[in-house]
Amino acid sequence: MGATLLICSALVGAGLHACSQLRELDLALPQTLFSLGAVAFAAIYAGVYSTATNAAISLSITTLSLTVCTLVYRAFFHRLRKFPGPFPAKLTKFYGVWLSRNNQYHFEVEKLHEKYGDVLRTGPRELTISRASPLLQISACGKTNFYSMHDSNLMRLGLASTTSIDDHRKRRRGWNIPLTPQQISIYDDSIHSVVSIFLERIAETAGKPTNITEWNSWLSYDIMGIVGYGKDFGNLRNNKEHNAIKLLRESVAVLGFFKQVPWLGNLLVHIPGGLGALEPFTKYCKDLVTEKQQLIRGKSLDSPTDIVTWFIKSFEEKKNYAAHTIEGLHDDSRSLVVGGSDTTSATMTNILYYLSLHPHYMKKLQSELDSVFPNGPSTFTSNKLDHSLFDRVPLLEGIINETLRLNPPVSSGNPRVTPPEGIHVPTQGGEEAMYIPGDVNVLMPQWIFPFQLGMYNCVGKDLGMWEMKIVLSRLALQFDVCFAPEEDGKFQERILDTWTLTLPSLNLVFTERKAAE
Repeated sequence: MGATLLICSALVGAGLHACSQLRELDLALPQTLFSLGAVAFAAIYAGVYSTATNAAISLSITTLSLTVCTLVYRAFFHRLRKFPGPFPAKLTKFYGVWLSRNNQYHFEVEKLHEKYGDVLRTGPRELTISRASPLLQISACGKTNFYSMHDSNLMRLGLASTTSIDDHRKRRRGWNIPLTPQQISIYDDSIHSVVSIFLERIAETAGKPTNITEWNSWLSYDIMGIVGYGKDFGNLRNNKEHNAIKLLRESVAVLGFFKQVPWLGNLLVHIPGGLGALEPFTKYCKDLVTEKQQLIRGKSLDSPTDIVTWFIKSFEEKKNYAAHTIEGLHDDSRSLVVGGSDTTSATMTNILYYLSLHPHYMKKLQSELDSVFPNGPSTFTSNKLDHSLFDRVPLLEGIINETLRLNPPVSSGNPRVTPPEGIHVPTQGGEEAMYIPGDVNVLMPQWIFPFQLGMYNCVGKDLGMWEMKIVLSRLALQFDVCFAPEEDGKFQERILDTWTLTLPSLNLVFTERKAAE
C-alpha cells in the first residue's frame, strides 16, 4: 500500500472532521454512514484499493485521523475550552453516559458543581449552569436534537418534539385550547371521581403500611386516562397496575440514557427493534389514538370532553395548529401520557415524603383547610378553592412549589441550544458577566424553574397544579400521615434520574383524622 494512499486516507479523516463543523450531523448519521459506505464500495469497485486488506487499512487510518482531529479540537481549540469541567467531558458525551450508569446523573452533576463552580462543561459542546442570571436568555433558546431524535421529519413530530420555533408557536395553540381554565373546570368532576376512589383505597388500608409511590402512580394515570382520553384505565378500581405504567417506566428509563447521546437514539431508530423498550410504549400511545378515533367516528365533535378528542377534532378539521400528520398526532399522544401522569405522580409522592418528614407542616396545612371546610372532608368542593381563597390556604401552593423546587420532575433540566451569535449575560446579583458561545447545548437544573419559562413553559401547568391541589387538600382533610416503621430514611438517595424522576417505594401509614369522623 503506497504512502500516497495512506496520506490521502489521513487527509480524508481530517476533511470529514472539518465538514462536521459546518453542519449538524447528529441526526443525519444513518445517511452519512450510508454515503461513506457507498463511497468506500465505489473506491473498491474502481480499483483504488488492490486488496480488501488495503481497503481496511485505509478505512482504519481515516477513522483514526477523524478521531484524533476531533479529540484534539475538542480539548484545545473548541469554543468552550475555557469553561471548567472534568477533562473526559470535554472529549465525549460518553462521559455523561458513564455518570448516568446508576441513573443518578443529577447527583453526579451536583458533585461536579461543588468542584468546578456553577458554570460547568459537561460535554464537548454542552454547559450545565446552576446560576439564575442567564435564565431568561436560555429560556428563549431553541430545543436541542434530543427532542426530535426519534424522527427528524418535522411533519411527523408533535408539540413536545418539534425543534422549529415557528411550528411550536402554531402547535402550542392546539394544546392551549383543551387546557384553558374553562376547559379544566369541565374535567373537575372527573378528577374528583378518581380522587374519591383513591381516598377509599387509602381508607381500606386501615393504618397499615402503604406503598404510596405505587398508589400515586395509579392515581395520576387514572386521572390522565379520564381527562386525556375519556377512558378509565382502572388501576385504582381494580387495585392492579395497568401494563401501560410498566411500559411508561421502561420508556422514560431509555430516554434518560439517550438524553446523553441522542445521536445514538436516532441511529437505532433506523434499526428494527433498535429502541427496545420505547417501541411497545410508542405503539400503545398510537393505539390509544386509533381507539379514540373509532369511538368518536360519526359523532359530533362540537364540545369535546377530553384532551385527545380536541387533538383529533383539530386534525380532522385541518386547523393550522393541528398535528401535520397522523404520526404527529401519535407523538402528541405520547407526550400527553408522559406529561399527564409521570410528573404529577412523582411530585405527589415527594410531597407526602416531606410532609411525613416534617409533620408540623401537615398539621398547619390541615388547620388552614379546616378553617375553610369546618365540617370536614365531605364538604370539600374544588370550586371553593379558587384564587380568592389562596390567601386563606397559602401553605397549599407553597408546599407544592417547594417540593417542585427540591425535587423537580425533570431534575437535570431540559436541554436548550444557543443561537449562532451566542448569549451575553450581564452582571446580575453579584454574579459576574458571562458570554455563552453559539450552537452550544445548555442545561439548567429545573429547581430554578420546574415548569420552565418562555415559549416552552409547561402547557399543562394549570391542570397539573389543580390536580395536585385537589388531591393534597382532600388527603390532608381526611388523613394523618407518617412513615411506616420499615422506612430507613434513604428514600431520597434512591431516586433515579431517568429523564423524569423514577421513585423508589415509599411506605407510609395513613390514619383517619378524628375531626373527619
